[in-house]
Amino acid sequence: MLCEDLERYGQHMSTTEPTKLSRNDARYPATLLNLFGSFLPPDIWVAGNVSLLGEKAVGFCGSRKASDRGLEVAADCARQLSEAGVIVVSGYAPGVDMASHEAALKNGGRTIIVLPEGINHFRIKKTVKSLWDWERILVVSQFPRDAIWRADRAMERNKVIVALSRAVIVLEAREQGGTLNAGYSALQLGKPLFVALYDDMNGSRDGNQRLIQEGGKPLLRNRATSQAQMQEVFANVGLAN
Repeated sequence: MLCEDLERYGQHMSTTEPTKLSRNDARYPATLLNLFGSFLPPDIWVAGNVSLLGEKAVGFCGSRKASDRGLEVAADCARQLSEAGVIVVSGYAPGVDMASHEAALKNGGRTIIVLPEGINHFRIKKTVKSLWDWERILVVSQFPRDAIWRADRAMERNKVIVALSRAVIVLEAREQGGTLNAGYSALQLGKPLFVALYDDMNGSRDGNQRLIQEGGKPLLRNRATSQAQMQEVFANVGLAN
């Protein structure tokens, strides 16, 4: 989205009512236009601050049953990004998704929630209810308003997370499943993929190794600070840190 588009929509871009964006709408994310191959890009439903679609963002994909260490890593990465003004993009499942959103909001950041179902099913979860601020949040769904959750929709949703992001961070990918699929989607779309690799991360990480073998970059810990080394992530979203 161009700067003049952002100025034109201004403060009117935040709404709690679901709004449909067609592919002909100036606010429709350009990165989604070619995501669906020979199929026409779907209308998307949004609620919240639509201007977030035009800013620097990093996607998070990880296990619903991530280890405590994995959740700490997700929160650390989301915090660092939020403090640098970068938007966090993720799903809405327990585990890495919610840890990323919660850390972003706690640290004054902004976040995009991408649903695997229709937007009419969206509810604010208890874990983020006290942090909720529609000016800093956007909820997105590429499905019909009343569409129910299905495994194939969750997989398709992951592609949208990747497409809305300038880089993607994967945590505790298993040998198969949505997280691994999201990592492959990032590689296929040419998005920089960062895969968390820590010796003390006890959760399943077989998929992590596969993604690195295919071209993902290891995301390591700074031993001096115990925080994730995010310099290369920042560089790939156009920031120096």
